Amino acid sequence: MTRKHLGYREPSGWTSRPDCLEDQAAAERLRNATNLLGGRSAAARRTWHITDCDENCGASR
Repeated sequence: MTRKHLGYREPSGWTSRPDCLEDQAAAERLRNATNLLGGRSAAARRTWHITDCDENCGASR
């Protein structure tokens, strides 16, 4: 199973710190929960990215 990085970008260019998660499903759950908590306007403006982790990333887990 491949670990995944989850992060997002705001229209201003600001990029969130990536989170390193156990798999694609966990990344999607966190993305969906963050969108629900942030509200519709935040969810609409954010561009989400889920990418593979090389296992030595140093990102927050």
